[in-house]
Amino acid sequence: MLSDKKNRILYPVKDQEIMFKKTPENPQFDLFSTPSTQMRKREAKKYDDPHGWHNLFYANVTSKIDETVFSPLFKEGNMGAPNASIRVIIAMSIIKEGFGCSDEELFEKCQFDLLVRKALGLFSLSDVVPSIDTYYLLRRRICEYENRQGINLMEKSFEQLTGDQLSRFKISGKSVRMDSKLIGSNIAGYSRFEIIHNTFRQFIKGLGEGGMLLLNPKLRKQVLLFLEEDAGKMVYRLNSETIGEKISALGRLIYQVLKRMAETTPGYDLLHRVFHEQYEVVKGQAILRPKEDIAAKSVQNHNDPDADYREKGNQKVKGYSVNITETCDDTDEQKDKPNLIVNVQVKGASAADND
Repeated sequence: MLSDKKNRILYPVKDQEIMFKKTPENPQFDLFSTPSTQMRKREAKKYDDPHGWHNLFYANVTSKIDETVFSPLFKEGNMGAPNASIRVIIAMSIIKEGFGCSDEELFEKCQFDLLVRKALGLFSLSDVVPSIDTYYLLRRRICEYENRQGINLMEKSFEQLTGDQLSRFKISGKSVRMDSKLIGSNIAGYSRFEIIHNTFRQFIKGLGEGGMLLLNPKLRKQVLLFLEEDAGKMVYRLNSETIGEKISALGRLIYQVLKRMAETTPGYDLLHRVFHEQYEVVKGQAILRPKEDIAAKSVQNHNDPDADYREKGNQKVKGYSVNITETCDDTDEQKDKPNLIVNVQVKGASAADND
C-alpha cells in the first residue's frame, strides 16, 4: 500500500490530493454511541446476531477487502486530513448492486439504516459515511485506470474476495456450472437517425470554440445550423422520406468534419465508429448503408457505445450478455457448503452464450 508515515493513503484529484485513511483492522467501539446499547434486549440480540446478513456481510466481505488492490490509484504525499476508508467505499458499491438501488438511495441507507451501517463496519452512530464526492472520485479513478491500463481493479477485488471465501469455507471448486443472461442497458431506445444525430451533436459540443475554428466558414455555418435541430422532435414530425434525406445530408456533413479533425480529438473515435457503421464512402461521397447491413454490434446509444443489440426468442435487448460461473459441488462433503460465484464475464448482447 502506498502511504505516508502515518499509514494514510492518498488519492490524487486534478492538482490536489484527497487523503484516505487505511481502515483499522480492530476498530474502536464507543460504548455510548453503539446502537445495541440503546436497544431493548430483543432488538439488540437481532442486531448483534452473527448470522444476520449485516454481520455476515461485514465478516465475509467488508472486513476482507484488500485495500492494496487499489494501491495503483494512490501516490505518496502529506496534505490534508484523512477522511474516508477505501474498504467502506468498495463495500458500498457492492451493497448498491445487491439492493439494486440508486446512488441517492444507497446514501440514505448508509446514513439511516442501522443494518447497512453495520454491514459497512460503521458500528458507532458517530461514524461518518464517506461523502458522495469522495465516492464518485474513487469510482472515476477506477474507470480511468482501467481505460489507461486495461486492468479492472473492481474485478481484481472480486477475485481476491472469492479466493478468500473459497479458502475459508473449504470449497473445492471441482464442479462448476455456468449460466447466461441478457441484461438491457439503462439507455433510451434511439432510432437510426437519433443515434447518428446525437453522436455528432455530442462531438461538436466537445470541440468548443477553439475546435470550431478548425472548420472553414462555410462548414462552420452548416454545423451551427445542425446544432439548432432536435433529433427527437424531428423523428416524430417528419415523414420517412424526409428523415432519409436528413440522414444522408448528415452523413455528408460528418464526413467533411472528420476529414478536418485529428484522430486525437476528444470524441473522434466514437463519431468515426458511428459514421463507418452507418455509411460507406464511395468515390469521396458518404453513402448511407442499407438498414439490413447494420451489424448488431453497432452503437445503439452514444451514452453507452458498448451495448449491442440482440434478439433471443421473444426477447429484444440493447445491452449486454452476462455469463456467470458458480461452484456447485454436491458431494456429501461439500453439500452443506455455499455456492460461490467465481467468475463473471460481461460482453455485448450480440456475443454468443458460449463465447
